[in-house]
Amino acid sequence: MARRKPARVHGVVAIDKPAGMTSRQIVSRIGWLLGEKRGGHTGTLDPAAIGVLVLAFGHATKAVRWLTNTAKTYKTTVRFGTSTSTDDAQSEVVTSRPLPTSWTTEALVAAANRELGVIAQVPPAVSALKRDGVRDYERVRQGERVIREARPVRLDEVRLLTMTAEEATFELTCGAGFYVRAWARDLGSAMGSAAHITSLQRTSCSGFELSECISSEDFADLEVGAIERRLVPVAACLRRVMSVVLVDAEVTARLQHGQKVWIADEGLQAGAELLAIGPGEQPVCVAEVLVSASGTGAVLRVVRGLALAAETAPEGT
Repeated sequence: MARRKPARVHGVVAIDKPAGMTSRQIVSRIGWLLGEKRGGHTGTLDPAAIGVLVLAFGHATKAVRWLTNTAKTYKTTVRFGTSTSTDDAQSEVVTSRPLPTSWTTEALVAAANRELGVIAQVPPAVSALKRDGVRDYERVRQGERVIREARPVRLDEVRLLTMTAEEATFELTCGAGFYVRAWARDLGSAMGSAAHITSLQRTSCSGFELSECISSEDFADLEVGAIERRLVPVAACLRRVMSVVLVDAEVTARLQHGQKVWIADEGLQAGAELLAIGPGEQPVCVAEVLVSASGTGAVLRVVRGLALAAETAPEGT
């Protein structure tokens, strides 16, 4: 496995994460191969989970905030009758209860869709959430009891795919911060039983689909060139998840100097964040709409400059 010489690499790449590795380990491995220390991801996956893991390197890390706050899709299998300390199959059973008495497609679909939109969810006790700089799973390892308060998350859609004697497989579309493990735990309670997930696969994230990922089979013998060929410019990634406003050269120059600008563009809503694209498809910045003047135009404020983030190829190669 060849590693490239240290250089500046800028872009986003999607990996079909294999089971058994943490998201941070994936970032570190790809960053080591690229010789790029600045790296991150747009949403963690548990070690046992598989599927779409979107990584950002170099200047593209500036865009992680907006790539993270997007819809994600998961496929998960839920086993009813038992719950575990981690709400998945990676730990011991802590509760056993009879299977749901109303074990029908109609009852399961109704329970799964009982709450949609913005809901209150208590995260699992074992998670990557931090408190005072320490992650919850580290606290649990040290013998501490972790109790989290409910927090608002978004669940957009739930589809029942298959159903057996004690398991059901679902497809969920949700927002950032949503825990499928916690959802399955609560679904078991709603069905008058207990439940935990036995498998979890993320099929879309940050505008990327599973079909666009470097496969888990290729990941074991991944070479630098294969990664570099799959790097996507940050502007192209943001176009997938944000609305775009086109600006001329004069407005581009003012935005690049951090100045507020007025543009004549109908339909902009105050508070919205947009991707500003200048002449030649140059990514300029992410801008916030401060004032919408009766639908005839708006004042834009720079939230994050992206002038350097257009580079995707390693420098000096």
